[in-house]
Amino acid sequence: MNLFKKVVIVIGLLALLGACATVSEQKLKLAQQSVERGAYNQAFDHTALSLQAEIANQKALALFSEVSEGAYRQKLAEIEQAKAIADWDRAAYAYDRIIALNKTVQKIQLSLKLYIEKNRVSNTNLKAMDRLLQLQPRHVNEARSVAYEKAAEAHYLSGQRYAAAQTHRQASSEFNKALSFINPYKNALSLASKSKHLADLADAKLYYGYGVQDVQNHQHRAASIAFAKADEFIHGFKNAHLLAIKYKNIADQEDALTHYVKGEQLAANQDYRSAVKEFEVSRSFVADFRDVHRLIPHYTDLANRADALKHYQQAMHHMDQYKFSQAATEFDQANAFLPGFRDATEMAKRARSFIPPDSHQLKALVQQSVSNGIPLSWLHDVHRGYTEDVVVNSIRVIKRGHFNQRREFWPYRIRLIGTCDLEIDKVNEQVVAFDTVVDFRLFRDDFGDWRAKYR
Repeated sequence: MNLFKKVVIVIGLLALLGACATVSEQKLKLAQQSVERGAYNQAFDHTALSLQAEIANQKALALFSEVSEGAYRQKLAEIEQAKAIADWDRAAYAYDRIIALNKTVQKIQLSLKLYIEKNRVSNTNLKAMDRLLQLQPRHVNEARSVAYEKAAEAHYLSGQRYAAAQTHRQASSEFNKALSFINPYKNALSLASKSKHLADLADAKLYYGYGVQDVQNHQHRAASIAFAKADEFIHGFKNAHLLAIKYKNIADQEDALTHYVKGEQLAANQDYRSAVKEFEVSRSFVADFRDVHRLIPHYTDLANRADALKHYQQAMHHMDQYKFSQAATEFDQANAFLPGFRDATEMAKRARSFIPPDSHQLKALVQQSVSNGIPLSWLHDVHRGYTEDVVVNSIRVIKRGHFNQRREFWPYRIRLIGTCDLEIDKVNEQVVAFDTVVDFRLFRDDFGDWRAKYR
C-alpha cells in the first residue's frame, strides 16, 4: 500500500472517530437535560446511545449508573401504582420496560469489558467503569408473568361482560386484548371470533336498514354506500351486494345528468372552460352519457379559442404600453392555447426583440459606440485635436423615453464619465477626462444585435 492510500485511510478513520464523538456528546447533552426534568427513562436511552457511539466517554460512563438506577426506580414505582388500582396492562408494560433496561445494561457492560481488555485505563476512569460494571439487573420475569396473567384475565372477564350486554364489538376487542398478553388463553380465541361475527351481523343489519331508508328518501348514493357497507360486514348478506350495484348505477345516472345540465348552462353563458369541467365530471359517472364524448372536445376548442383571444388582446395592450416582456409572455400563452393563433408566434418574437438591454449590456453598447473617439464638444474648453482610446468608466441613465415603434429604437439620455487620449498634434498628446450628458438611440442592426448611436 503506497503512502497516499495510507494517509487517506488515516484521515477517514479520524473523521469517523470525530463523528462518533460528536454523536456521543449530543446524546449526552440530551441525557443531562432529561435528568434535570426528572425523566430518567429518557435519560437512560440517551446515555446508552452516547456510550454506544463512544464507550470511553467518561461523562457518559459516570452518568449511566445514576440514570440506570433512576430509570429502574421510576418503573418499579409505576408498577406499584398500577397494581394499587388493578391496572395490569400498565404494570405488564412497565415490566417489559425493565427487561429492556436489563438487556441494554448488559450490552453496555459487555462493550465496556472488551474496551478495558484492549486499552490502558487510568485508575480514575477505572472507578467509574467499575461502578457501571457493578450494576445488577432487576429480576422481574416471574412478576411479569403474573402481571400478564392478571391482564389477560381482566380483559377476558371484561369481554364476557360486554358479550352478556350484547355489545359484541367491544367484547371482541377485549378477548383479543387478552390474547395479546397470553395466547392461547382459555377459550378467548373462539369467543373473539364469535363476538366479531355477532358484531358484524348486527352492523350488517343496521346498514342494510339505513340503505332501505335512503331508498325511500330517494338518496340513492347514500343507499348504495349503506348496502355496500352491509356487504362488507357480512359478505353475501341478503341481497345487499346487488342493491349496492343497482343504486350506485342509479346514482351515477342522476349525478351525470346534474353535471350535464350544469355544463349546458355554462356553455350557454359562454363559460366554455367551466362547461368542459362539468361535462368531464358527468362522463366520470357514466362514460357514454348522452353526447358528452362530442361536447367535451367541441367546448374545449371553443374555450381554447376564447383564452387564446384573451391573451392575444392582453399582449397587444402590453405592446401599446411598451411592456414588451409581458407582451411576449401573453403571446406565448395565446399560442399555447391554440398553436398558430393569428401571428402570435411572430409577435412574441418581435416583442422580445424590443425588450431593452440591461445595465451591463447598455454600458458595453455605449463603450462600443465611442470606440473610434468622441466629439470634442464632450470635453470642456477643448476646440482642436482628435480623441482615441476612449474608456467609459460609468454611465447613469437620466431618462429613457418611449419606444419609437415606427423606427424601432429606444431613446436614452445618459450621463457618461470617462477618459480618453486627446491628440492635438504629433508631439502633443494627453489623457483628459470627460463628464457629459448625451442622447443615445438603441436599435437592432440587420443581424438582430443591439447597437447604440449617440446624437
